[in-house]
Amino acid sequence: MTLQIKKNHNTTQWSGGETTELFIYPKDAEYKTGNYHFRLSTATVEVEESTFTSLPGVDRTLLVLEGEMKLEHSGHHSILLKPLDSDHFKGEWTTKSIGKCVDFNLMCKSGIQGAVKGYLLVENTEIKIQPKGNMNFIFLYQGAIETEGLKMAPKELLIFDSPSSSSYQRKGPRNP
Repeated sequence: MTLQIKKNHNTTQWSGGETTELFIYPKDAEYKTGNYHFRLSTATVEVEESTFTSLPGVDRTLLVLEGEMKLEHSGHHSILLKPLDSDHFKGEWTTKSIGKCVDFNLMCKSGIQGAVKGYLLVENTEIKIQPKGNMNFIFLYQGAIETEGLKMAPKELLIFDSPSSSSYQRKGPRNP
């Protein structure tokens, strides 16, 4: 298994906050041109209401990291997301958000499938995760964790390329 920690990410402004691209595949793809297969990002939503950009052909999963957000998918469903809650929806749906938050996004195209799961660990606890995909990622929002001899700091992305069972242990005090 190959492990890599990605520390530096590209952050851009949007009309309601900031978006930080954590990972895009293939590596030479660009979000703006739409030539990606999948993309991982975080965003701050700093306005009370916003309408999502239409992204036909994109399957989206959004997980709230901090704050709350209500998503209203016109003609489909509405859902209130609190920290670590997620919603899966189509990029071509007309989607409005209500509420300010920080979120984590997975955007998949071209038949790519992915899943997002959030964990809240307390100090000195350990969990086992059974990755299922060809490419697997752990984004550390707050705190610190250690796995396979690697230590991760906040806002780092762990990338590993083969499914295996790994153990993750939270280190240090819990951040609010």
